[in-house]
Amino acid sequence: MYDNVVTSVRTSDVDTDDFPIKIGLHQGSALSPYLFALMMDEVTRDIQGDIPWCMLFADDVVLVDDSRTGVNRKLELWRQTLESKGFRLSRTKTEYMMCGFSTTRCEEEEVSLDGQVVPRKDTFRYLGSMLQEDGGIDEDVNHRIKAGWMKWR
Repeated sequence: MYDNVVTSVRTSDVDTDDFPIKIGLHQGSALSPYLFALMMDEVTRDIQGDIPWCMLFADDVVLVDDSRTGVNRKLELWRQTLESKGFRLSRTKTEYMMCGFSTTRCEEEEVSLDGQVVPRKDTFRYLGSMLQEDGGIDEDVNHRIKAGWMKWR
């Protein structure tokens, strides 16, 4: 089904020549999200853990732990599992947020993935919402107001 796939880019002037797609799922296909979810569920079945400590949505994964050591352990387990099946955990898209209500604020250990320090964020977007480390909703409300104004203009 995904063998010898080609696509082109349509612009207002002309369509490009066909070019091959060699990796990834077909963008825009109704079947692609289902196939990806099915594959991720099978590949990660043994490491998902209890809800809500691991949440999967499309190609986004949220790992939750009460310490940086635990997060490092989970990240390494996910990296090993995915790479053993031919997948790659994106180092450039991986980030972490430490919640302001966490009881383990004084940990010295960095969160790292395969020897690279994972950047810490105080806010990040997940499933269309802006999450804040202090548990607040100000960033999300402001983002939604701006998005509404942009659509109205």
